[in-house]
Amino acid sequence: MALAHEQSLPDVAILTRAVENVFRKLIRMLIGKISLKKLQEMIQVIFVEETEAKLKLEAPGKNVPLSTLAVVTGFDTRTLTKIKGKDSYLRPFHQEKRFLSQITPECSVLDVWESSKKYRDEESGKPLVLPLRGPSPSFESLIGDSNSTRGVTVGSFLNRLEASQSIVVDNANKLVSMIDKRYTPFESEYQTENAKIGMAAVGNLVDTIAHNLSAPSQAKESFYQQGCWTNRLDEKDVEKLRKIVKNFLLKTDEKARKILKPFEQEAVASDQVTAGISMFYFEEQSRG
Repeated sequence: MALAHEQSLPDVAILTRAVENVFRKLIRMLIGKISLKKLQEMIQVIFVEETEAKLKLEAPGKNVPLSTLAVVTGFDTRTLTKIKGKDSYLRPFHQEKRFLSQITPECSVLDVWESSKKYRDEESGKPLVLPLRGPSPSFESLIGDSNSTRGVTVGSFLNRLEASQSIVVDNANKLVSMIDKRYTPFESEYQTENAKIGMAAVGNLVDTIAHNLSAPSQAKESFYQQGCWTNRLDEKDVEKLRKIVKNFLLKTDEKARKILKPFEQEAVASDQVTAGISMFYFEEQSRG
């Protein structure tokens, strides 16, 4: 049930609060896995792509004027032209090598180290063993060549790349070697798989919310969307509740799969729809 003060907020404040809450939790998870710069780049391109797609649906067969796109996105036409002219426009970001190689400052360092002639051995083609500091080529100059961010230090990059097991530092001789050109955002395949499943569930929930927001105006039936939680859980009861809910969800998951199975077609076709049920337990610590 909505709180009294929430009911008194104008619609735009309610929307802003909801979006801020979702973004804050998502960004909390993304810290260290994608830089703010690359996240901004992704959001800009996707926002324009989705806006253009929506406007095309509203006026089928017609091109979307830049002026209309500018009104809806809040970007000026010069910025829109620049965004639409990028190689990444209308292409999945996960297929863009340039984007992936620069997704974090650490990735940029490893990419330049591995790809630039300045930082590769001429005979073997392998990344050079670099002195920590000094004139180029050095690890210090590599940071400057791979990142435009000011105020970063050699030590901060060393700590991050050592923790990810991408480099080895010879402190006695003040040398640094690359041992893995990949900077992995997750510590294990288990974490990667959990992220994949979890983010898919988040995306599906957003689809449900979007459908339910537009359903009344389109005379469509809303999708089922409910949740239950308490803000007054004693920490001593957390473990017990987790076990009870886990058993409940396991049984419910089995029932859900049995419901979906008879509707699943044997062969893949272009006109098929993705449909499913998501179930998960959640906790949020008080930050007050």
